[in-house]
Amino acid sequence: MKGEKELNTEQTMSKKQNGVLVTAPHFGTGRETVGEFLGYSCGYCQGNGYFQGDITVKDTELVPCPKCGGTGKVKGIVTVDWVPDGEVKPCLKGNSNDI
Repeated sequence: MKGEKELNTEQTMSKKQNGVLVTAPHFGTGRETVGEFLGYSCGYCQGNGYFQGDITVKDTELVPCPKCGGTGKVKGIVTVDWVPDGEVKPCLKGNSNDI
């Protein structure tokens, strides 16, 4: 109709985003934990922390979520494994010294 504004039916939702900047460590190779990211809603139970079990006439049994343990939240632990990459330097090939 003339004079009516078109409604935007597409909903936008906020999205929680975190980032990790990965840089080579001074210690060479090995494993390091670079961060923990807390407070994410469990996608398996949609943040409820439970599922409904057997439904009886009297009550409903609630079963804890097997993924979040009943908390309704999960966290991400980011770990980086640093390993050698590429070819051995030409000056070291054929070298009898063990490094």
